[in-house]
Amino acid sequence: MNKVSINFKSVLLGLGGALAMTAVFASVQMYQPAKLPVEEQQQITVSSDSYKVDALDLGPYNDCRRDCHATLLAANDSFLIEVNFDYSSFDDSNGFNKAFGIQIDRLEPEFVGDESGEEINAYIDRYELVKINEALEDSIAVKLQKLGGSHG
Repeated sequence: MNKVSINFKSVLLGLGGALAMTAVFASVQMYQPAKLPVEEQQQITVSSDSYKVDALDLGPYNDCRRDCHATLLAANDSFLIEVNFDYSSFDDSNGFNKAFGIQIDRLEPEFVGDESGEEINAYIDRYELVKINEALEDSIAVKLQKLGGSHG
């Protein structure tokens, strides 16, 4: 009978310890600060030497000109930027020389995330927008030329 009561006490102590640990973990979770809405977070300035287009959506027929979408990554992958844009293109050939180009007419950042993909309150100055614009123009031109023309 003595053995049974010792085992019973061990089980009770183990159960009590487990309940105490659960209470500690629950209180830690409860006191963690709530994540602030993006617009209330401290603003982070986006900066990179260059940007690369990670995903480019020109529609199902690659003929999107308005409300197109792209995802860009900063050179060191510290920022992920999703943009909506409009563009125009030109394809000029005089028989000897051929000129092809893309011009971004509207560029609107829709989402900026950090390296983990969490949305951040970001500030993108005009110099960074110029670099993003150039990366986007180059990527569109390469994609359309690979498809065999300007589609325009």
